[in-house]
Amino acid sequence: MVRLQRGATPHLLQQRGATWTRRWQEIHAGRRIGDWATPAAKKLLFAELRKLAFGKCAFCEGLLEVTSYLEVEHYVAKTVRPEQVFEWTNLFPVCRLCNNSKSDVDHAGMLLKPDMDDPESMLWLHPDSGKLEARPLLGLAVRQRVERTIELCDLQRGGLCTKRIEKMQFTIRWLERLSKRKRLDRLLQEEWKLLTDPRTEHKFVIRHVFETRGEPRLAAWDRANFGI
Repeated sequence: MVRLQRGATPHLLQQRGATWTRRWQEIHAGRRIGDWATPAAKKLLFAELRKLAFGKCAFCEGLLEVTSYLEVEHYVAKTVRPEQVFEWTNLFPVCRLCNNSKSDVDHAGMLLKPDMDDPESMLWLHPDSGKLEARPLLGLAVRQRVERTIELCDLQRGGLCTKRIEKMQFTIRWLERLSKRKRLDRLLQEEWKLLTDPRTEHKFVIRHVFETRGEPRLAAWDRANFGI
């Protein structure tokens, strides 16, 4: 999970959001039947949320439309606060696994919010297991939020840990080869483009390796390229 830069509320959502919200409130109250959002509303949200996280899940960083279809995650569940169902700052793109894991739990603000929080300053990567942990020396309240987020989104699932290890090893090998050359050759350049592409999965892992392997400038460059 990395920090995301959220833009202004999409124009059509500004125009139609109140109407769509009233519709959901009626459904939630049992006064009408239907899905939480119309096809037109979902089409808009899918397009805008895909851009927010560069086509990835905002929590596990898996590539959407490849590992899973994009689903709309309500930071505060739409059953908990129906009036926030179409509030732009309450919406994130997620994969089905993260969405199903979190479900409609009322986490009372314990879930990290990647457009407001800086997950990289809170998370640590275990080098052997690929599991996420709270960074050492965090205060108790922040540590509890980190641990609750990992639990809510099931971020220690086996497939994710395997992918993190693979990404970590790839990045370490790239740095080792770079250290043996005076300049980037064609292969290193192509791999650099892949590592720094905003659409690449598991940015947290790549930057974590850069930071812990003595190349914080590369991590900083990647954040700037990512829009943060």
